[in-house]
Amino acid sequence: MLKASEDTLTLLAEAIDSREELAPGSSLRVMDHAVRFGKALKLGAKDLRTLERGALLRDIGKIRIPNSVLLKYTILTHDEWDMIRKHTHLGGAIVKKVPSLKDIEPIVRYHHECWDGTGYPDGLEGKKIPKLAHIVRIVDVFCAMTAVRHYRQNVHSLAQALEHVKSESGKHFAPDLVDVFIKAKVGKVERSK
Repeated sequence: MLKASEDTLTLLAEAIDSREELAPGSSLRVMDHAVRFGKALKLGAKDLRTLERGALLRDIGKIRIPNSVLLKYTILTHDEWDMIRKHTHLGGAIVKKVPSLKDIEPIVRYHHECWDGTGYPDGLEGKKIPKLAHIVRIVDVFCAMTAVRHYRQNVHSLAQALEHVKSESGKHFAPDLVDVFIKAKVGKVERSK
């Protein structure tokens, strides 16, 4: 039963990625990085499980964003950008209704908040941002920079993405989390031989 539930969440994440024209496995990649980051932070088993599922379904609210906005190749208008930003509240409302997913609601809702208060949806800052949501924020930005997106074909190198994460320490990202992300080499994936 547990395996079936996990498979269903993975299938849902793959469907969301596919709708947004992301590379197959994009949400799985974010989940993998988030779990490695959580382990580097020495999170307990319960928090790791919540982090894993929250990273996987962080963008579930995008299913309620019209394709004309979500898949737009040109610059978004102010109203369209506002619509995209609502995916966090929409997603939070979706998972909150499912008893087995209630624990991931803060991740889904707050994974676009910034350390300096400039994020969305609520402009939370500093320690007011749930830690697991902030972990997903860092990983999501890193993974987005190092992957092709429908609106941006150039991919940043690992070094460029890591430099960006460092440069946002104390601004968009919590300094203590950035330190662990860099020192633990969360962004570096070892190739199997």
